Amino acid sequence: MAAFTPAAVLSTRVAEAQVLAPQELAPGRPESVGLCPERIEDVFARVSRRVNDGLFPGAVALIARRGRIVGHRAFGTRVRGQDEPVTLDTLFDLLSMTKVLATATSALILVQDGVLRLNDRVADFVPGFAAHGKAAITVRDMLRYTAGLPVDSHFLDEPDDDLVWQRMAEAPLEYTPGTQVLYSDLTYRLLGRVIEAASGMDLDELAKARIWGPLGMRDTTFNPSAALIPRTAATGFSELRGRVVRGEVQDEQDFALGGIAGCDGAFSTARDIAAFCQMILNGGKYGGVRILSRQAAAAMVSNQTPAVRAADTDLSPLSNLLSTPKGYGWELATRRFSHGGTRLGRSAYGKCGGAGTFMWIDSHRELFGVLLTNHGLPTPFDEIGWNRMLDSVGSAEFFDGIVNAVMDE
Repeated sequence: MAAFTPAAVLSTRVAEAQVLAPQELAPGRPESVGLCPERIEDVFARVSRRVNDGLFPGAVALIARRGRIVGHRAFGTRVRGQDEPVTLDTLFDLLSMTKVLATATSALILVQDGVLRLNDRVADFVPGFAAHGKAAITVRDMLRYTAGLPVDSHFLDEPDDDLVWQRMAEAPLEYTPGTQVLYSDLTYRLLGRVIEAASGMDLDELAKARIWGPLGMRDTTFNPSAALIPRTAATGFSELRGRVVRGEVQDEQDFALGGIAGCDGAFSTARDIAAFCQMILNGGKYGGVRILSRQAAAAMVSNQTPAVRAADTDLSPLSNLLSTPKGYGWELATRRFSHGGTRLGRSAYGKCGGAGTFMWIDSHRELFGVLLTNHGLPTPFDEIGWNRMLDSVGSAEFFDGIVNAVMDE
């Protein structure tokens, strides 16, 4: 069992984090940070063209370098077929970007606090997890997608949430833990349970107190309130719910479990995500607020799966997501099929959401981009569907275009 920090100490750290007021990223001209204005305009024009061609209803795109936001644009509509324009403060369903923005970061914060250790066994926090030879799996295994669990498992016909969690915890292994990478919603869904058990807080409460609130990410939340729904972009039509999904996580399993999960469920704006990206780029600190230690921030975006070779696993866009080397939550740049394109630096890192949302950071160039769309989950969600979503959204073109705008190298 983990060594727990007293609840009073954890509460004090939450209060301290909430008091500090972060400085915000500042607007700037592209040429002031070594970017070509015409090429930045070309990047935005290409996003606009895809919206105008009907490939997805709307988007917000943001580009920043060296602490300056050099472009922040909105395109299209919040709801397909309706005259409701996307604005810069539109919220999007981030799906798997939740893994970084909430779950992995929260886990590392708890490690800093002494509430959790990377080598703690998951079975000490999740009842039933030790079944089927899983007793030795650690928090570190989950953070880096090497826990041995399958990509996902769905129990949508089960009315009892506790039984669903039990069945997920007892899921058999897909492969021997630690021998390969397999990107997994199930792994991060259960990691969220570990975080909640260790901290005594639900994931939404913890992320707001220790990450989103201190960074000034006021529009970032699970389960947007009724007041936020008019600013939230709709994704796709849900056959199970019988309606277009808006302000609800599109993943059916996470919606059935209440919308707060370690793998999916966060909603945010491009501006909020920019603050998070700058914090990571700064080594865990943003303005006057330190979210992660410099060591933790560096570990998060470093290759935590060195036994896995990109040359052997970067074989298609889907295998890139599932099997290439990973950090703690983050995906790492590769040379073939990365949704961040092929021009980012070798040390770049990013994260995507299955409904068409992306962020990538090139630390060597002090550069990052955020592309949020309401494309919606691919239908069907298979290799061909995934390829079509990436081709429609054009994330690789977007990030390649940003790098192409760099003039000072």
